[in-house]
Amino acid sequence: MLFQEINELITYDDRQRMIPTDRDRLAALVTSARTENPTDYTTLRALGVGLLVLGEHTAAIDHLNRALAQADTTRRRIAASLNLADAHRYAGDATTAESLCRATLTLAREEAPEMTCFSLQHLGKALTDLNRDQEARAALQEALAIRTAKGDPNLIASTQAALELLTHRP
Repeated sequence: MLFQEINELITYDDRQRMIPTDRDRLAALVTSARTENPTDYTTLRALGVGLLVLGEHTAAIDHLNRALAQADTTRRRIAASLNLADAHRYAGDATTAESLCRATLTLAREEAPEMTCFSLQHLGKALTDLNRDQEARAALQEALAIRTAKGDPNLIASTQAALELLTHRP
């Protein structure tokens, strides 16, 4: 429930980074949930994403690391790790983000193939931030091929936007 409420308050800026659509409402949700001192995966991950979007990177990293420690499935480990990668990337540490994304990509290919395109997408964004354009393009193109085969228009559009940003960045 909290994760859905937070996701409804997120959009993307021109750099394809998450930003709040209603900062005050998002901050209120996050503050309220934090006062309960959660320990479960779902709430910790939701809070981590909310904090990330609010720009509270250190707190986001803490909550996402705690969510990762509670992750009881491969899909959950990958999801929390990718959010954690974003937190590091948004905080300016694209090298750690790349490392996390590469680890999730290996895990996805071996144990959760349905998560491969997400790992590739996040890896492509981390590599873009590291100015490793050829590698970024390759990761994003592979993600796009998988997403095109799946036929999900939202995922396809997301990858196309990341490729467009890579192609036309300043």
